[in-house]
Amino acid sequence: MPGANGGAGQLVAVVIDGGLPTIESDLAAYSTKFGLPQCTVASGCLTIKYQGGQTISPGADQAEGTLDIETIHAVAPKAKLLLYNVQKSSNGLATGPSEIIKTPGLKAINMSYGFDSSTASQFESLYANNPNHVALIAASGDNGHAVPGSFPSSYPGVIAVGGTVLNNGVETAWNGSGGGSTTYAEPAGQKAYGVPQANGKRAVPDVAAVSGTHMSIFYQGRWNGMVGTSVAAPIWTGIAALVNKQLTPDLIYSVAKQHPDAFRDITSGSNGSCGFQCTAQAGYDYITGLGTPKNFVNDVNAMP
Repeated sequence: MPGANGGAGQLVAVVIDGGLPTIESDLAAYSTKFGLPQCTVASGCLTIKYQGGQTISPGADQAEGTLDIETIHAVAPKAKLLLYNVQKSSNGLATGPSEIIKTPGLKAINMSYGFDSSTASQFESLYANNPNHVALIAASGDNGHAVPGSFPSSYPGVIAVGGTVLNNGVETAWNGSGGGSTTYAEPAGQKAYGVPQANGKRAVPDVAAVSGTHMSIFYQGRWNGMVGTSVAAPIWTGIAALVNKQLTPDLIYSVAKQHPDAFRDITSGSNGSCGFQCTAQAGYDYITGLGTPKNFVNDVNAMP
């Protein structure tokens, strides 16, 4: 993607549960394959930290964190990466972003996961305490239409990323893309844009990227294909490093209103059988949000 010098001088973070002991060698092989700059701990490009300060053993899905790091590096190859490994629990994932959100110069935090909705209300304030307007980017989920939605993607202030599928160059809504109305009040950006049938509630997702088509990662010595909105979220986290402004939900909706060419509008596909909210259509929809990135980076960087 075009952008501010490939993300040079920017810092983005990935929060994931459990350690990733092979991440450096995996990222090195991925970078070599695709002609990307090497990004290592020794060079200062990659920083690895652990919740609680002690090394954390590998989690059940190490491929997820590897996918996040490699995808962000592909989108913003000159950006620095902070890998924050948290405890293998819903509480670890829920509290992790708040522990790094005030890191100096941090542009975005990637959250390709969901946690228990029964305890979501107790963590909401952690995501609202964001004085530097760090982009909080979360996967909207892989189970299609859902009410009240998944967390943290449903929180106000979080950029929820839904998914699409590519078939012979045609992009349609992915049937697994999480979306729907939430229990939260409609944010200012969505209200100003005019999200259809919002009824005063926050709508999910905000944007989308490819999810239902396999994307390659290099993981523990071999190539793997990955699908899910956890593919789409790090694409947008990388985009946060390519724009010369803080990527906030309000900015995204403002750009969509001023520059319709910023997004590729996805107008076909469904993620359930609930009628309007489960059907992709022109403008905002509850499967792909405003759509996938088209001229978004250039449009933002051209704004005064």
